[in-house]
Amino acid sequence: MTRDLFRSQLASYAAVHRDRRNKATHFVGIPVIVFSLLLLLTLWHAALPIAIVAVVGWLALDLGIGLVMAVLMAAAWAAAEALAARLGTPAAVWTAFGALFVGGWILQFLGHHYEGKRPALLDNIFQAFIGPMFLVAEALVAAGRRPDLARAMGESGVTAR
Repeated sequence: MTRDLFRSQLASYAAVHRDRRNKATHFVGIPVIVFSLLLLLTLWHAALPIAIVAVVGWLALDLGIGLVMAVLMAAAWAAAEALAARLGTPAAVWTAFGALFVGGWILQFLGHHYEGKRPALLDNIFQAFIGPMFLVAEALVAAGRRPDLARAMGESGVTAR
């Protein structure tokens, strides 16, 4: 059931992420947004528990993508903790969070301007959880590693570029 849920959500997400410029802005914007949230959560020592919950959810939806997401989230969490320590004060962390979060969303909306379609999460908030998985799926499909996902994403002809 979770496999079917993931495939249908991935197909829905892919339908509004076809333009290469939109994809490019998302490959920067989504990681920046996720990192900004982890950075902010360091203030309450909640970054690691929240990251673990997200990874468990991603693993439940797709084991292969979930494992890649686990590695990426571990690196992002460590970087967020290191940056928060370097910034030193809650005010500095809030400022960095704000700049990163807003900057990431500007990239997202710029990409959707190119695409000419509204962001998927405006119709389904669960798409915010699928977005990071889409990036990994897109990379794996481009590398020829997940033809099953290429079909779900409507990109069966995609090969490494």
